[in-house]
Amino acid sequence: MTGADVLVVGGGPAGLTAALSVARAGNSVTLVESTDQLGGMSASRTVAGIRVDLGSHRLHPVASDRVERLLQELLGNDLQVRPRNGRLRLLDSWVRFPLSPTDLVRALPPRFAVAAMCDTLTGPLRRRRGAADRPNGETFASVVADGLGPTMLDSFYGPYAQKLWGRAPDEIAADVARRRIAASSPSRLLAKVARAAKREPIVFRYPQLGYGQVTDRLVESCHEAGVTIVTSTRITSIDVSSPTPAVTLASSGGVAAEASAEAPGADTTSTSRRWDRVLWSAPLPALITAVQHPPSPAPTVDIRHRAMVLAYLVFDGQPITSFDAHYLPGLDDAATRVSEPRNYRDGPDPTDRTVLCAEIPCFVGDDTWNSAPADLGERVLDDLHRLGVTDRRHCDVHAEYLPHVYPVIGPGDVDPIERAQAWGHALPGVTVFGRQGLTVADNLHHVMEMSLAAASRLGDDGVWDHDGWQRDLAMFATHVVED
Repeated sequence: MTGADVLVVGGGPAGLTAALSVARAGNSVTLVESTDQLGGMSASRTVAGIRVDLGSHRLHPVASDRVERLLQELLGNDLQVRPRNGRLRLLDSWVRFPLSPTDLVRALPPRFAVAAMCDTLTGPLRRRRGAADRPNGETFASVVADGLGPTMLDSFYGPYAQKLWGRAPDEIAADVARRRIAASSPSRLLAKVARAAKREPIVFRYPQLGYGQVTDRLVESCHEAGVTIVTSTRITSIDVSSPTPAVTLASSGGVAAEASAEAPGADTTSTSRRWDRVLWSAPLPALITAVQHPPSPAPTVDIRHRAMVLAYLVFDGQPITSFDAHYLPGLDDAATRVSEPRNYRDGPDPTDRTVLCAEIPCFVGDDTWNSAPADLGERVLDDLHRLGVTDRRHCDVHAEYLPHVYPVIGPGDVDPIERAQAWGHALPGVTVFGRQGLTVADNLHHVMEMSLAAASRLGDDGVWDHDGWQRDLAMFATHVVED
């Protein structure tokens, strides 16, 4: 066998990276995306002539060697090294973020610093008591309180979590905290700050033409490698009664890598064929719905997602501040983060205007989701005026609506999700990976690592290395989000 016929489901960075790697290994690859756009949440848009991202994104300098090589290949000299220059609103003060030793001494609000020091001194006793009191009842709140202390929970992580996931911190699963917060104790937090100080300035990498340049180049490279890309196409069924799944696709006019004769908006057409392997990076519930004749009954799992409305406020003139991002954990502030794309890069941006991107968490269908862009802009601007970020008025507002951003996982949701993932991993001829498939909120370098790992497990003879993939999955479970 000279190559396998592989179907990749999902046109975000996970699917695109996997499709490229599998095609370069000599396989025949088709990638399908249910929407009419590629790139997922890593794509970029153009607002007022400025390339903007779908929220604040950056490439952290901690990627594996193989991810680093791919990024360098895709971006070359367009991959810029930039100093981190964010700030965090803590109580009534601004603190530089990421933290530095100087900030810990000079900038922290005094009452916060004193309370946090007391929490540090009482930490060992608190952790011993917490472990005894909650042997089976850990939550996001207990992990943060036992580890970093009640002050960090009440002043920062608690309200920030409530804004991001729409639940009180004691209604969020403990694993969410472990996967999102790298420093699990004050001593580890101080060690992290000290390590960062040794390599100052703290830097990130960023493409000259916006974060979406990564996925744009992935799409181009997929075309060059012979991948057939089809958009506006859904998976309606996957019959796994044999080792080669039979997949039915319903297309509403998507465009393939080769020019399609079917115009967008044409009647939906269905096709069905067998594939040697299906690499699934789309949401897990969609897979559960599509699979027919599974080896075991499909699990029941209800994964609710927190949505996000991105309000882009356009201003005349120079950048609003020198900061790349402002982090806003306060419950009184609509946004969790406000970023300024021009400060992320040295790029070909217009010099007479700038854009602020406000990330506003919500649920699909709630008041925020249904708000007009102009109303969202006024709401964000009121907060920025109150916080002293700017006294300018904006001249225009553009909004983007992202329905599936953060999976909302409560303490009772962990076991059903894990059972659903185990069921998906056991499906003949199907591999589940990526942010949506594994129900995680990992960084891009994590996602690309998953994709390259999946591609490497498909042998030259089309045989899947199941044991190797299980080791990969165990490694993915140790990922902690870089902030």
